[in-house]
Amino acid sequence: MLLLAIDTSSSLVSVALLMGKRNVRFREQEMERGQGEALIPMIQELFESAHLSMKDLTGVAVAVGPGSFTGVRIGIATARAIAMALDIPVYGVTNFEAYSYSLLKPVTVVLDSKRDDYFVQKFDENGIALGTPKIATEKQLKKALPFTAVGSGAAMLAGQIGCKLLNKISPTAVSVGRIALTRLDHPMPASPLYLREADVTL
Repeated sequence: MLLLAIDTSSSLVSVALLMGKRNVRFREQEMERGQGEALIPMIQELFESAHLSMKDLTGVAVAVGPGSFTGVRIGIATARAIAMALDIPVYGVTNFEAYSYSLLKPVTVVLDSKRDDYFVQKFDENGIALGTPKIATEKQLKKALPFTAVGSGAAMLAGQIGCKLLNKISPTAVSVGRIALTRLDHPMPASPLYLREADVTL
């Protein structure tokens, strides 16, 4: 099983190649915009560094959000296009799942919503979700203390309310790929998870 994993849902774009449970290669790059132009060259460089061809792929995994509306769409569209061209399956993984993966302790995944609130979901020590994803304010999360936060909004929230902070080191795409490898027989569709409608400016 050779799996390509993609995450363009935040400003830290990451891609990874995984063979079975072994991480082959990964690349990540910080960018606020331009993910659409940078993604394919990053993927091509990844395959070249691993001396592999895209034709060797047997699946594609992608982070489905929540996150940047544009970034999520770019990642899913790219994953679907590659999967369609090669006639291979595509696997969707939420950003909440990716951040909670393999931590072995109860955590609240806190994602930056780019507004005055956060996208949050709780997980137990086995990475099992406790309830559905939701939008929560700083005031609401303060009432939920104590908890340990991880995710793109965790450091900001810890500075505001003093929750414990856990930094996840591995690139999100690696976790996305490893989660996908555990559900090859029952994939989650690669459909965007937004939690909120996009802003429209006329």
